[in-house]
Amino acid sequence: MQTMGDPKIIWQICDGRRGHENQSAGLIRALSKKIPVEVIRLELNQHKASWWQAIRGRFPIDPSSRKPDLIIAAGSQTHATLLAVGRSTRAPTILIMSPPRGLTPFFDLCVVPAHDQRKGTNIIETTGAMNIVEASLDKDAKSGLFLIGGSSQHHHWDEASLLRQISTIVSSNPELQWELTTSRRTPASTTEKLLSLQGNQLSVIPVEETDADWLPRRLGRSANVWVTEDSVSMVYEALSSGAKVGLLPVPRKTETSRIIRGLDSLKKSNHILSYSENQTDLTTFKCPPPLKEAQRIAEIVVERFF
Repeated sequence: MQTMGDPKIIWQICDGRRGHENQSAGLIRALSKKIPVEVIRLELNQHKASWWQAIRGRFPIDPSSRKPDLIIAAGSQTHATLLAVGRSTRAPTILIMSPPRGLTPFFDLCVVPAHDQRKGTNIIETTGAMNIVEASLDKDAKSGLFLIGGSSQHHHWDEASLLRQISTIVSSNPELQWELTTSRRTPASTTEKLLSLQGNQLSVIPVEETDADWLPRRLGRSANVWVTEDSVSMVYEALSSGAKVGLLPVPRKTETSRIIRGLDSLKKSNHILSYSENQTDLTTFKCPPPLKEAQRIAEIVVERFF
């Protein structure tokens, strides 16, 4: 029998996508600061349930495994497994990201971005995506960071415009030292041209030369962060770090997608500064306090389930 001091057993269903796992890991980290937890990872490439198992509530569990007090998953590929495990163990289920509307009632809690515009008794909205980044007081006021993406489902790519934006920002802020990193979506030609911009003020570190902790470390230190508009998850990570955040425009494929709605909402609420030729200085930008969505959702989870 568990006592109040025993750790809560959390099963984290993982689909191998870093962006999804960062969201569930961010919530679990926030929970661990409120209650003792023990995390057991279920990798989908080893433990993926079928929809038939989900419907029947059957999931093969090692008898020696400690049964969960809570199950957390993120991403559409985890839906069937989350349902199967929840039904077979009778533990509460938390799904991060919006499920199809017909599936929503079958999860105990759905944590969805506000720009998805979903409502329900078991739905909690967040400002963007939760993540593992936490606000830092150890900021270097003279440091800056560029986070560069690439073409995406919602954005085209304009290499020449991006290079001009970066050059303008660096030259307009001679007192700052900048680092720049790319993403898996950044075209090779863009990376090559970005490397040619290196100088006394700017260091370029391609994503291939970084590890999983590189970005959280740099966000913890950097006071000024510019992110290309297509890199939505990095926008919310930067906002969670306590940095002042600027948005580098990238040509949009549409003006009506939920992703675009979320970005426009951030601009309207002055969470981010949108780049323009005469607005390149983040140091004087007055922005709201950093996002703390993982911590806020963790409080709700503890109150509701523990």
